Amino acid sequence: MKALSPLAVLISALLLQGCVAAAVVGTAAVSTKAATDPRTVGTQVDDGTLELRVNSALSKDQQIKKEARINVTAYQGKVLLAGQAPNTELASRAKQIAMGVEGTTEVFNEIRQGQPIGLGAASNDTWITTKVRSQLLGSDQVKSSNVKVTTENSEVFLLGLVTEREGKAAADIASRVSGVKHVTTAFTYIK
Repeated sequence: MKALSPLAVLISALLLQGCVAAAVVGTAAVSTKAATDPRTVGTQVDDGTLELRVNSALSKDQQIKKEARINVTAYQGKVLLAGQAPNTELASRAKQIAMGVEGTTEVFNEIRQGQPIGLGAASNDTWITTKVRSQLLGSDQVKSSNVKVTTENSEVFLLGLVTEREGKAAADIASRVSGVKHVTTAFTYIK
């Protein structure tokens, strides 16, 4: 058996400590998000599973798979379809497919007619989402953990469990972020 040098052992130990620290920090972040989300952990898991099921169902349609770009977001069983399709028929078909997936209670079809956006626009959408989340986090008018933000082609979509006042504030905050063309809300209002 080949003996390890003391340097190799030291490096391995340091790398493992980094892995453990990363795992602990990552787990803490996920646990914090789960704890501050107004949905139960079970509902959060159900929504994640629903997103996977809808994506899987959409990918089985070869025309949708080839010609459209559709992002799926689920929140409390409500499914948001955002993206682009070359025609309204394809967008309608995507909505019907999503409605047929077990666990879907409602579908918001926000698929726009047009060619799918490219990587540059998708990267810009990620940046816009980050800016909107940051603004919501810094606001005392909205509990940011109650709002789910997604962006598609510079259009921001907001879902979540909020009061009407929080919903209006969130939409206003998002609309003032640079690069945002339009804000669409699909909130569930609580009293």
